[in-house]
Amino acid sequence: MKPEALLKRLLRDQNGAAIIEFAILSPVILGLLLGVLQVGLHMHAYNAVRSIVTDTSRFTVVEYQKNNDLTLEQIESRARAYAVNPPYGLDTNALTVTVTQPTSGITGTTRFDVQVSYVPRGILGVFGVTAPTITVTRPVFVGS
Repeated sequence: MKPEALLKRLLRDQNGAAIIEFAILSPVILGLLLGVLQVGLHMHAYNAVRSIVTDTSRFTVVEYQKNNDLTLEQIESRARAYAVNPPYGLDTNALTVTVTQPTSGITGTTRFDVQVSYVPRGILGVFGVTAPTITVTRPVFVGS
């Protein structure tokens, strides 16, 4: 068989075309799927961290309204308890809670800054992509 005839026959042959197309497109489809899952995990972790800071702030304000003075360690402990227990269930190894007491600019108040940082689980580590750290900080003002 002449080379020209063989080339024409190969170009007309449709057997195996679907598997070749799938082999070409499957890495892209798999990458998109994993990317969507990673974004979903990140959004879940971001909403959890935001809610933990809000719950901790609410706890601090309520305790001060009941005339219970809290230490920075007690506030941090409560934030960790919120983070690791349901409904959030965050990983304690990837969690950092910091409570500071900077100078309040408002007379008659005490200011606390509640900061929670978390590194969400990453499923794209196989490709060398790490999840960014989520950090949320909120000032809490309570009456002195």
